Amino acid sequence: MTSYKIDVSLGTLAIAALSGAIALVPHAARAQDTVEEQEAAGEQPPSAQQETPPASSDEIVVTANKRATASTIYETPSAVSAFGPTQLAEAKVESLSDLTTMIPNVVLNGTAVVPGLNNFSIRGMSVYSSIPSTTPTVGVFVDGVYVGANAGTALDNVFDLEGIEVLRGPQGLLFGRNVTAGAVLVRTTEPKDDLYIRARAAVESGPNYIFSAVVSGPLDDSGTLSAKIAAYYNHDRGYFTNLHDGNTNFGQSTTAIARVALAWQANANFRHVLRFEDGSLRGDGPAPQDHAVYSEDSLDFAVDQTGFNKVNWQNATLESRLDVGFGNGQIANIFGWRDVEARNVTDVDATGLPLFDVGQFVKQHQFSNELRYSGTFGAVDATLGAFYYWDSLRYVETRDLLFGTVYRIGGGEQTSSTWALFSNFDIHLTDALTLNLGARYSGEDKEASVLSLAATNPCSVVRISCSSFNFNDSADWSAFTPKVGVQWRPSDASHVYAYWTKGFRSGGFNLRQTNPLSPPGPYDQEVENTFEVGWKQKAFRNRLQFGVAVFRNIYENLQRDVLFTDPVLGVVQTTLNTADVTIDGVEFEATLEPTDSLTFRANVGYLNSTIDKLLNALSSDGIITPDQFDLELPFLAEWSYGGTIQYERDLPGGTFGARISYQHVDAAFSEDLNNRPLNPIDNVDANISYEFGNTGLKASIYAKNLLDKTTFGLNTLLPFAPDQTFAPLNKGRVLGIEVRYAY
Repeated sequence: MTSYKIDVSLGTLAIAALSGAIALVPHAARAQDTVEEQEAAGEQPPSAQQETPPASSDEIVVTANKRATASTIYETPSAVSAFGPTQLAEAKVESLSDLTTMIPNVVLNGTAVVPGLNNFSIRGMSVYSSIPSTTPTVGVFVDGVYVGANAGTALDNVFDLEGIEVLRGPQGLLFGRNVTAGAVLVRTTEPKDDLYIRARAAVESGPNYIFSAVVSGPLDDSGTLSAKIAAYYNHDRGYFTNLHDGNTNFGQSTTAIARVALAWQANANFRHVLRFEDGSLRGDGPAPQDHAVYSEDSLDFAVDQTGFNKVNWQNATLESRLDVGFGNGQIANIFGWRDVEARNVTDVDATGLPLFDVGQFVKQHQFSNELRYSGTFGAVDATLGAFYYWDSLRYVETRDLLFGTVYRIGGGEQTSSTWALFSNFDIHLTDALTLNLGARYSGEDKEASVLSLAATNPCSVVRISCSSFNFNDSADWSAFTPKVGVQWRPSDASHVYAYWTKGFRSGGFNLRQTNPLSPPGPYDQEVENTFEVGWKQKAFRNRLQFGVAVFRNIYENLQRDVLFTDPVLGVVQTTLNTADVTIDGVEFEATLEPTDSLTFRANVGYLNSTIDKLLNALSSDGIITPDQFDLELPFLAEWSYGGTIQYERDLPGGTFGARISYQHVDAAFSEDLNNRPLNPIDNVDANISYEFGNTGLKASIYAKNLLDKTTFGLNTLLPFAPDQTFAPLNKGRVLGIEVRYAY
């Protein structure tokens, strides 16, 4: 077992030193007009120095501005969708992928070569690769810590949450690299000052059993110490039937997660929260469909290899917040550590013959630290910070092909480090007009050693390492991320904003070198320029709220893992800077509450992409042809739209609730050559619930994908037969019952 030594966070020590030198003051109230606005709406405003609001608050807040004071969706000058614990429970959100059916221009696809691999797309920009060294376009942050490894992150389950925020558009100013499409912020609950209990038990089609529990509360009478214990267990008996061997429990998996957290209120202005999580996942490989044999509107498939997926992960965070008199502000430090090991085997040929089985073995270790200050000086709200990130990544891949006559093994290792300084200033020119100015400067270094796939190789799947390599190189990049914006609030009910910013996606190396004659890198960083104009409006005493955003994203040196079929290796992938691309789009979201019992929600998204310039060919012959300019970007769906109707009514002895939602996402392609499209998404979810008075018990009956539509995560051509595909299936219709308890 590898042992790691974790040093004490320098940022936390810096906060401790500052605590003796800075005069501390009690929390200051928020601006009086904001307080009065919230009180008029019947809301309890969060503390000015509290980034995470109490779980009991009905206001859905956004922490993406990284200030001491969380803002509402309406106050945030960008396109954002946020969900609190109540909204997540009502929508029966089990994974981040479920949010696809709730947000325009967002596809959080969790099914690919490896179950749990996050091929996330926002505003038409995504990755479709299982190469672990490929950096994402959508960054995932858990409790403020960037999740650096795409492989094996096991984010397909969500519980014990304070909220989820989906930020659409580049977030490079405050969140750094690899958020050119957007960011997903996941916040778990903090330990509470009063006894807090949440429990859930559910059974779904399969059957699939889900249990979770959270207990939190004070450890002493003074309120200085509080703690939390949370546990999650999911045993999926398997949803699919493998027609090759009659296995009716294909797709079974077991996930177990344990969390503990300790909060220490050192004094009225100094708080620390220590969190630790340990998790494991054991399950089958994906259920792949071959469209040369089976209809893409069915769930039929037949494979000779069940495959497996094994993931273990541990992560810890230490968050410290110090309220200071300087600018009536707050110093925050977040230290994060994470270790992931993932092992899987997949039947990629999707047939009953041993034509193409792939094994992937990943080991990743990371730590990061962010130290920042936020405060107010007259008419200026300021945020300043520094960030550091380091990780190591080891990868080994095996391929068994053509009835065992061809065997290949290879892999690589990579270390990377990133540092950044960032700032953001909101300058209130008048009561209605605010100027937004910000800048981030970052540097990144990567070192990689790669061994191309070969018949004999000094690589071990047990140790997940190679003893020698045929490629060694290093590279470094720097980036300057500015942002200029303006906000206009002519009244408390109207908010208009506009901004321009840049974003960067890390350059790097391809640890999957399928062709020894094609170097695995380095490829250059991707650059994005974004222009966005938005309008958010409240009307009819806040019973109607809507937001609309119009944007243009211009990408230079677009990174793609270009995929071609190969008669011997099955498929080969080369990471290249392929093109300059422009994506234009519009988004609309609205909420209407005609009565206290009835709520309507609607969303619409539109995207259009244009390839402005090709830097490398998107064909296997290496020749750029005019027809390649007409190709669509992977996972870019032109239209997405949907709506939700929610009803709630008090009855004698309890509260009745009902919810039905519909979301459509146009068909798109899952690879650059546009060989085969994905199915469109037409998803209908429904549930009814009853809360038993003041007992804390709530029972629900629900259905997901009620129309039983077939969707799959990829649709990739293979070379072994005409029209043969690898298309890993998502579940069809799912019925479930659940009981929740809250104290």
